[in-house]
Amino acid sequence: MITANEILKTAITEIGYSRWNDPQPGTKYGRDYATRHGKYYGTSGVPYCAMFVTWVFRQAGTTPPGGDFAYCPTGIKAMKKLGLEVNKHHAQPGDIVFFDWDGGVSDHVGIVERNLGNALQTIEGNTTVAWKSGGVGRRTRSFSVVCNVFRPRYNSAPQARKTIAIDGYFGPESIRALQTKLGTPDDGVISSQPAANKTHVPNAGAGWEWVARGAKGSTCIKAWQQRIGAVPDGYFGRETVTKTQRFLGVPADGYAGKQTMTAWQTWINHH
Repeated sequence: MITANEILKTAITEIGYSRWNDPQPGTKYGRDYATRHGKYYGTSGVPYCAMFVTWVFRQAGTTPPGGDFAYCPTGIKAMKKLGLEVNKHHAQPGDIVFFDWDGGVSDHVGIVERNLGNALQTIEGNTTVAWKSGGVGRRTRSFSVVCNVFRPRYNSAPQARKTIAIDGYFGPESIRALQTKLGTPDDGVISSQPAANKTHVPNAGAGWEWVARGAKGSTCIKAWQQRIGAVPDGYFGRETVTKTQRFLGVPADGYAGKQTMTAWQTWINHH
């Protein structure tokens, strides 16, 4: 069996897909499903959240527990039969999560990326992203709309990997994770940064040390600069912010706002 991390990596690569930008009828997930289950599933207008989950598992080299499914209640029935249901509050990355909006049967399904404690961060197909429906993207879902969570029988070793919250604010948790990844001391602090650079890091959280005079720079930032090809002076200023943005594939405006910090946190989680 594959790992939860492999499933998540596959799902993440699909973020940004939109059925409205797909030049062919239906969706790429429905068309794939149709090759095994009939041409109807490849036509336009067919809800594809369950077929997205099926596609992700197949693309990663396996099938969803209980087999392909295009209808949420069918998937729930198959996974319950296999004894895979877990308490929704104990959901883990890679779990399959079903939602019920109106107290009837399940309406929607996705893949858990992170348990936030009071909600689940998920990757879903056929969802609304940036006020546009029909896309693949990350969502944050309250436990009140979660009806079932199932845990596939993954290989367990890589699941121990800890992920950080992707909230667009780069605080101690994100800093410590970056430090661990870069092999520098993991104290959760970006030390001794010139106060003049603070304007270029509007989404810095707690853990950034700004000094008016005598800034000495950060070992962590120096290691990051070496990673991205910036001048390794230990200062996170406009040049390093711009290099970071280009490395992460976001607009390079020299200001590390929410989009940049979200991309950085995502990079930390998946590299």
